[in-house]
Amino acid sequence: MNKGILSTIEKAFRCQIYGVKPKRNVNLLKTDRGHWILKGYKQVEKAVWVTELADALYQKGFHHTVQYVASQEGAKIFTFEDRHYTIMKMIDGHEADNGSLFDVKKTAETLARFHVAAQGFPNVHSYAYEGKPALLDKWESRLEYFERLMWSLEQKGPQTKLEQLISQQADHVLRDGKELLQSAYKLPLTPEMFLAMERGTLAHRDVASHNFLLTERGNCYLIDLDTVGHDLQLVDLVQLMSRMLLMQEYRMDSFVEAMEAYSNVNYLSDTQIWAVHQLLRYPDNFLREVTGLYSQRPGYHMKGVMQLIQMEGKVMANRQRFLNDGERIFQRSPWGHYHFVG
Repeated sequence: MNKGILSTIEKAFRCQIYGVKPKRNVNLLKTDRGHWILKGYKQVEKAVWVTELADALYQKGFHHTVQYVASQEGAKIFTFEDRHYTIMKMIDGHEADNGSLFDVKKTAETLARFHVAAQGFPNVHSYAYEGKPALLDKWESRLEYFERLMWSLEQKGPQTKLEQLISQQADHVLRDGKELLQSAYKLPLTPEMFLAMERGTLAHRDVASHNFLLTERGNCYLIDLDTVGHDLQLVDLVQLMSRMLLMQEYRMDSFVEAMEAYSNVNYLSDTQIWAVHQLLRYPDNFLREVTGLYSQRPGYHMKGVMQLIQMEGKVMANRQRFLNDGERIFQRSPWGHYHFVG
């Protein structure tokens, strides 16, 4: 790290920096005022957005997120050379474990509290909710990319063990992806879009387990506000459930308990719960990892992708049972057993 920025921080924040440790896309700072996290942005607008958003969420009662440190002049953003920086207080907690149902339920509760606070943010750009949800556009693009990738692999044949594993699961991945996208119009997504526009809702859109930190006192924090934007909040729930179900081996009881933990804080109708279950038919774990690796997106590595694909292969039968067993979701519903028509 450039030593010049450290002296700038010490002067602006009147602190003494004792050590620096890089981690992912941030730097951990050990100072005489506590442990801080330094993060840089190319565009000042993004830095302004996350700092103002954190303040707004705090004012709305959501305190379990990042807190930005202000300089002696009261500024939460400072510029050094061609980048714009923020400093956050480090949260002393461990990353959530999707293999632990306790952690999963805590993350679901925290996401619900975030969603309650993340309302009342009117979007001046109405096109954000026109047509179909952005989630389906993203899923279509991933599926199209994967189809092109499979065509290329078929031409030359699998060259590595990873490509062999991909080829073995490709048929059912393509089938599930196409079936969901073709039947998505039956889902109650249009009312959800209008509701999101009316309420001015924000979604986090990156609810990976590493963005939830659990402290020894049992508190759970949702961090990394960079991806937050106007969207359907069901998008977050689908993403959270998809990631945790793999580690929970697609157990229906885990899904029900996680959804109940969320709904106890931010009520979900049976229709919304059903929609989440249906959207989980899209094989997003597999497609996200494979397309991320081959398109060379940051954070995707061959070892990690191979582990995920192997896990998906082992629990494929469990996943199918989970998807075919939707009625069990409503065993605890006041309406009892019933079918949706659409």
